[in-house]
Amino acid sequence: MATETLFELDLTDGPALTLHERASGHVAERYPWDALEPSRYPAALLERARYSWTLRALNEFGSATVMGQLVQVMGEARVPLDLWSLAARFPAEEIHHVELCARMAMRLGGGTRLSYSPGAFAVAFDPSLTFLQRASELIVRVCCVGETLSFALLSGCLRATSHPLTRAVLTTLVQEEALHGRLGYLYLDWLAPDLDAAEKDRLGRVAREALDAQAPLWEKLRSVTKDGVTSEGFLLEHVTELGWMESRDYVTVSQETAETQVRAPLSRHGIRVP
Repeated sequence: MATETLFELDLTDGPALTLHERASGHVAERYPWDALEPSRYPAALLERARYSWTLRALNEFGSATVMGQLVQVMGEARVPLDLWSLAARFPAEEIHHVELCARMAMRLGGGTRLSYSPGAFAVAFDPSLTFLQRASELIVRVCCVGETLSFALLSGCLRATSHPLTRAVLTTLVQEEALHGRLGYLYLDWLAPDLDAAEKDRLGRVAREALDAQAPLWEKLRSVTKDGVTSEGFLLEHVTELGWMESRDYVTVSQETAETQVRAPLSRHGIRVP
């Protein structure tokens, strides 16, 4: 059984921090953190927002880990340098997102306690797969499905909010995530013509598994809004200011994205999702 550990983040206070801040654009000064006033929101909603942004930070932490794995496997597979170079940017961008989401949670009163298994993020491959097959599996699972859905949902949250801090943070996430999903199809533009039927079938099953893993996250949402108030009694204005869409929009966006931006383009590359 994997050992769980508390999700915690830290920064040094030496030269590494200076270099990090320079590379990430001085996050502490670049965003209007003081514009978000926690006392504006009811305690129950604030607690949910702290949990949500902490969970987002953890998810981005996991994405940074698996993007590092993607870069390694693409190198082992000796993919074209331009594709490998694009992927090499992604771990640093995901780490940037970890910090932004964590700072949002801190601004709202502090992160919540979450535990995770450090080894659970990396994909475990069938040992019989070649390096190229491993790279293709990660590309489909992470880029074509996971990052494509993430980009669409973050874009929806960005459209929904008018708060200056939330918009600034989500804008960065959306802008930097945009290429993560696109890389999947740039990779398939290169490789798909050389894939045999068995490998296309396998990648279709990989995509199906990845979509199935995402579905429960949104299908369990049941909140409805009437006259600007959610069924939990929260103002929709407050909900969107803190970084969410309406509950129904998560289901709509994820289903539409799965059909038009995952299934359809995979099909155009000869990969049918069962």
